[in-house]
Amino acid sequence: MASSKSLQQAISSITIWRKDGQRAPHKPLLLLYALSRYKQGHGRFFNYDTEIREPLHNLLERFGPQRAQYRPDMPFWRLQGDGFWELINTERCSTTGRSKEPRAGELIENNVSGGFDEKHYALLVNSKTLINTLAQQILESHFTESIQEELADELGFDIQQIRKYRDPLFRQQVLRAYNYQCTICGFNMRHDNTSIALEAAHIKWKQHGGPCEITNGLALCAIHHKAFDKGAIGVDENMRVQISSAVNGNSIVSRLFWDFSGAQIHLPMQKQNYPQDSFIAWHAREIFRK
Repeated sequence: MASSKSLQQAISSITIWRKDGQRAPHKPLLLLYALSRYKQGHGRFFNYDTEIREPLHNLLERFGPQRAQYRPDMPFWRLQGDGFWELINTERCSTTGRSKEPRAGELIENNVSGGFDEKHYALLVNSKTLINTLAQQILESHFTESIQEELADELGFDIQQIRKYRDPLFRQQVLRAYNYQCTICGFNMRHDNTSIALEAAHIKWKQHGGPCEITNGLALCAIHHKAFDKGAIGVDENMRVQISSAVNGNSIVSRLFWDFSGAQIHLPMQKQNYPQDSFIAWHAREIFRK
C-alpha cells in the first residue's frame, strides 16, 4: 500500500548512475520539475516532447555538470525502474540491444508520456505538504546548500528553511586556516570580532562524499562562494583562479571576477592545510563551467 513514508523511501533509494565520482543529477532534477508542476495542479502525465525535453535540458545545463551533450530522455525512461514512475505509449519503442532503451527520437515519435503512478500521484495531489517534503529531501540529498535554495526558489517550493547540516568545527577550522579572509579576493570584513559574509565552502560537495576537513574547504566571501558552487569560478591544479567564459556583467563584475583570473589564491600558512588535489580535480570536472 502506498504511503507518504514509502514514497519518501523510494525516492531516497532511486538508482543514480555513479562512475569515478561524476555527478548525475538527472533523475533528481526530473523529479523536482515534476513535483513543481504537480504543485501547480498539473495532471498525472507529462508528454516527453512538449513538456519534459526542453525544461529538463535547461535544468541539466544550469544545475548539472558541464557535458558535451545532455540527455533528458535517459532519466525520463530509466525512472520507471524505481517503483513509482509510469510511462505510457511505449509499445512501439524498441528496447532491444545492450542498452534496453529506445532512441530519444522514439519517445517523441510515439508520443510517450510519463509521471508518478496512480497511487502515488493520489498522495501528492492531496498533500502539498508532502510535495514540499519530498522536494526538500531531494534537494538536500543531491545539491549543495546554495544550489538547494536557488532551485527551491525557482521551482516554487514552500520550504521555509533549508536544513543546514553545517559542521561548526569545519567552518571554524577553515576560516582560521585561511586567516579569516576570502581566498579569492581577500575580503575580511568584521563587525567587532565577528566575520561578516565569510563562509567555509566545500570543494567537493558533501552530497558526493566530500569530507568536512580543512583540505576540502576554502574560505570564501558570500559572492565568491555562490559563484564557486555554480561553477562560475574555480581553482586549477596550480591553485590559480579560473573564471568561466560565461561570466559577464558590468565593471563591478569585472573587478570581482575577471581581475582575479589567473591569480594565485591566498593559501593557508601551513602546507598540510592546502586544498587536496583530488578535491580540486573533482570541482574542476564536475562543477566548474569552462
